[in-house]
Amino acid sequence: MALAGITVGAALGVVLIPNILRAALFLGLTLVGVAGLFVLMNAPFLAAVQIMIYVGAITTMIILAIFLSHRVMKIGFGQAIYNPILAAAAAGVMFLFLFITVVNSVWINDPRNIIAAGPANQDIGVEAISKALLQPYVFPFELASVVLLAVLVGAVVIAKEDPRDA
Repeated sequence: MALAGITVGAALGVVLIPNILRAALFLGLTLVGVAGLFVLMNAPFLAAVQIMIYVGAITTMIILAIFLSHRVMKIGFGQAIYNPILAAAAAGVMFLFLFITVVNSVWINDPRNIIAAGPANQDIGVEAISKALLQPYVFPFELASVVLLAVLVGAVVIAKEDPRDA
């Protein structure tokens, strides 16, 4: 329960902190909390992947992009949200959509349906997950890495100061 509270508190810090660098650090803490929740759900492989990919790579890339872009550091919270009423309404609609989705999910209504849906002795270990990632889903996996590389290059291009502005 405490880990979930820390995770939700850090997620609120991501959204409410006006300093973008501190918000990125809170994002890292949020992702570590999600990895801890994976450990509590007895999914150590997903926890390790969460730490390596999201905390290690994605958060590092976000912080690097923040450091490279001086213009982003100068934008405050009030300047970043042009219409806070519209933003709050959009967040409320998204929350309502997610709430309805979770409430109407099969695993919430009848957890026995999950057990009945698949074989009783189905192996969902590291080997099965790695085969799924590297056989039928290798193209989307590699496409995601190319997109992340494009994001990093885009951050460098945006951060490059124009000599005419000096």
